[in-house]
Amino acid sequence: MWGRAISVTVAGAVLVSVLSGCGGGGGASGLASPERGTGAGSSTVESTGAAAEDELPESPAVADIRSRGTLLVGVPTDAPDFVRRSEGRYRGFDVRIARIITEGLGLDPREQLAFRRLPPGLRSGAVSRGSVDVQLGGIERGTDGMRVVAPYAVTTDSAGERVERFVGIEPGDEKFRARLRGILSEAVSDGSWQHAAERTLLERRPNSRPPELSGE
Repeated sequence: MWGRAISVTVAGAVLVSVLSGCGGGGGASGLASPERGTGAGSSTVESTGAAAEDELPESPAVADIRSRGTLLVGVPTDAPDFVRRSEGRYRGFDVRIARIITEGLGLDPREQLAFRRLPPGLRSGAVSRGSVDVQLGGIERGTDGMRVVAPYAVTTDSAGERVERFVGIEPGDEKFRARLRGILSEAVSDGSWQHAAERTLLERRPNSRPPELSGE
């Protein structure tokens, strides 16, 4: 009788020990797996998806910009109605357009936008040399080493002739060109262009108007 009681007690202790061990192991495993799977897995998926969307596969320019973390924008030194430097800051319509482009590329214009003032002699080939990623104004169709994306403003000269101000990039990156055209087109359609012009341009150039970006 005494022996049977000991056997039952020992068996019960073993059973409790086994059940406790299984519960502890299963609980730890159950918590650890979702953390690894959900945390790392979803992070990887989100990062990959964002990169695929924002960096535009096959667009070397966008990949370089996002890797560097800064969009470099060239602006002319001889167009104060559109851009000027005052008290250590860049001001004017071109600055507003540069901010719109920066945001359209998924960057923060307050921290990830930089300007370079380029006189006429340095604009040709500036993007090919890597001095800037985008040139605003001061170029024409056919400028060496420059691919015109689209006009970003249309105005008139002193003789009343139509003048287009162009966005330029390095030739050969059509993915980047299409992305920039889309950003400019959206800015015109959603009122961002008009807002920027009213605050910076129309007082100086009242005949300025947005570009038409429906075709090439």
